[in-house]
Amino acid sequence: MRWQQLEYLGKGLFLGLLLFTALQHPARADLELQGWCLLGGLAVCLAVAAFLRLRQGYQVNGRYLTFVLFLMLESPMLTYLGILGGMALAAALVPRRAEQTWLLPAALIGGVVVGIGFACFRFIRHRGTRIGISLALALVPVLAVFGWQHLNPSFLADSQSVGIQLLLGIPFFYLLTFAGRSEESEVEIGAICATLALGLWLWQPLPNFKTVAVLVPGALYLVYTTRMLPQLRLFKHILRGLSHLGAGRHRQALQVFRRAMELDPTNKRARDGLWAVHRSIDLQQAAKDPTLSTLIDAGMCLDRAGSLLIEAKPTPEQLQEAENLLDFVLNQRPQQRPSVLYWRGVLHLKTDKLDQAQQELTEVLEPLGEDADPRQAADRETILLRAWQLALLLHPEMQKRVGAPQLAIPGRRMEAIAAVERRLAENPDNPPAWDLKRLLYASITEEEYKQKAGSGTAADFDHAYVQQLGQALITDPSRWERGSEFLRLAVRGLFTQAPSIYVQVARAADQAGQPEISWHYYRQVQQIGRQVGPAHLADEDKKLYFSTVKMLAEDAARREDLDAAIDSYSLLTQSDTGTIETLRTLATLYEKKKDVFNALRVTEKALVYNSGDKDLLEKKDKYYYSVFPQDLKPHLEAIKNWFDVAYCLKKSSGILNAKSADLDMVDWALHLATIAAVVQPTSIAAKVLEARARLRKGERDPALQILEDLREQKPESFPSGDDEEAWYLAQRLLGDLYLNEVARPDLAIGCYLDFRKSSKSGADTLYKLGQAYEATGDAAKAAKFYEAVTSYDGHPLNYDARQALYRVKGG
Repeated sequence: MRWQQLEYLGKGLFLGLLLFTALQHPARADLELQGWCLLGGLAVCLAVAAFLRLRQGYQVNGRYLTFVLFLMLESPMLTYLGILGGMALAAALVPRRAEQTWLLPAALIGGVVVGIGFACFRFIRHRGTRIGISLALALVPVLAVFGWQHLNPSFLADSQSVGIQLLLGIPFFYLLTFAGRSEESEVEIGAICATLALGLWLWQPLPNFKTVAVLVPGALYLVYTTRMLPQLRLFKHILRGLSHLGAGRHRQALQVFRRAMELDPTNKRARDGLWAVHRSIDLQQAAKDPTLSTLIDAGMCLDRAGSLLIEAKPTPEQLQEAENLLDFVLNQRPQQRPSVLYWRGVLHLKTDKLDQAQQELTEVLEPLGEDADPRQAADRETILLRAWQLALLLHPEMQKRVGAPQLAIPGRRMEAIAAVERRLAENPDNPPAWDLKRLLYASITEEEYKQKAGSGTAADFDHAYVQQLGQALITDPSRWERGSEFLRLAVRGLFTQAPSIYVQVARAADQAGQPEISWHYYRQVQQIGRQVGPAHLADEDKKLYFSTVKMLAEDAARREDLDAAIDSYSLLTQSDTGTIETLRTLATLYEKKKDVFNALRVTEKALVYNSGDKDLLEKKDKYYYSVFPQDLKPHLEAIKNWFDVAYCLKKSSGILNAKSADLDMVDWALHLATIAAVVQPTSIAAKVLEARARLRKGERDPALQILEDLREQKPESFPSGDDEEAWYLAQRLLGDLYLNEVARPDLAIGCYLDFRKSSKSGADTLYKLGQAYEATGDAAKAAKFYEAVTSYDGHPLNYDARQALYRVKGG
């Protein structure tokens, strides 16, 4: 069984024996006996511990209290033996009550159970849970005592002596907790406070003392666990670490001090103690001990070496110590090679070994291979800034030998800039880092940036800073070109500010008498705005963007560069102002380019803003007349959202309804009906209009074919009322052709009968049915329809119907 587990059992047994002796109702002499047993046992065991330590060479030097604390911490076994032995002796000597023979075994078993509970408690990580469980464990024995008293009133006949006995045991239980190697937790102080509460409750030195007996232990528990316990844990570790250090037990000292640093990383005593252990270790011997070497803090060794080398004039002893520390770290932690190389470079500079310093520093600045240890890459990243500072700022010879040659290598400057930016991201107010930043950015070129980022954006690069550099130079006639280079770099990371930046460059180029360069940057404004999108620009940049696009559009139009003008005006349509005029101009440009399809498209878009604009309506008529089916067929899906089929049908119908329309007008109507049918192939109205136009042109056979196809393909339901009306009209037209053109009155009858279902049917249809039946020789049916026409008084065909009726009746 491990010693820590024995400690927990020992604490539980002590509480069990303490409760047992208290319940024997000891007299004053018995209380004194118990005290002398505990003190005597502890004193004897501490005397043995002192004898052993003094023989090992420990010196007291008048610090008796410190020596006693040291003995308890360094000899926990003897401390536990003395206190538990004294408690056991007291339990054996105190007079026992005859009726409670069962109490000792019960106390011992209960103590073992409590000790096991203490041992299990250390596995609970959540602090709130630990506090709750510690209170529960502490209350169990208290409740057991009061519960038994309730069942057996004579159980606590002399409650004052019981309370005093419990109170006398508390200091010794705390010494067990203090001396133990296991860390003190909330459960021990919970047990102490519970014992204190029970003792005060039973003792009651004053009237109405029970309230104090509850409140004082509770307050003590809260204060101790939240304020005192963390510091006492730390104190024990530091004290124990110092004792290990004094005895030369470096491994144990490192373990204890490292634990202290875990508890409070900012504690100066713990850190000083840990460093004191490191300084006392023979690093060459430690390298041969794998266990010890893994405990040594390489970071602390590097910090120590760095602190020695930062001194203005380190002594030879300090230089040797730093060299030993660096050798140890390199041997034990190869992944920290970059940091070691850097500090070795500093060491060589202190001893004027410039060639070695150059070699070490150059290796740090050289990038690692792709297969390098990630830990070594991470270490290099932490030391890279210092290496660049040394190579460029701190030593003139290193600047000449290392810094300048390294910056000339592609990619190095950008890597140095990245190191600076990472440091400034952690600490923006870092003057040395700012000095290096100013040096590195002053000579940055677009080529260096491109080598790092390609066509993208470089990470760890201050684009806003290079914008400031560029703005400072762009107004200088002799340095505006360098300023423009800075501003171009700024755009790589400040896309949404690109319009204002490029306009600055364009204006500077114009002032310098470089109009071609100026126009180039204005075109860059248009290009970057297209990529980013106007919606993502700030208000001022958006305004600059659209004003620049408008300028480019007008210039291109003036130069008759139709493609460039169309491109710019198309972008300008995204502006919130002047949209209809922009679209009007764009339609005209497309017309000049003979791109009627797109001219029509933008005209339709412009009419959304003002459907009554006379000029746009004229353009619409012209463009619909000029667009051909072959222009539309490749774009059918795209044009469905804007192509005005209703316009084509209405315009075509209006022309055909006009009796005075000449052949040119009829051709226009036919054209409109044809393109409407291309865009909307299911339109019956478009096909009927085409048939009507062809009939007007004398193209009977194509018209007849269209009308026959429509009759054969009658839909079960019509898509719209216009299509239904058009289908019935087709029946009338087809009936007229059958009756008057192709001598098929039998077929005309069916067409006219279908047309009668239309609301447009009337006396004319009845008269034609009479003619058809007459032509087929069916005089009876002919007479029926002629007679129906005669009922329309005043109708132009009334007289003809009477004559026909007379004729078919044989008059």
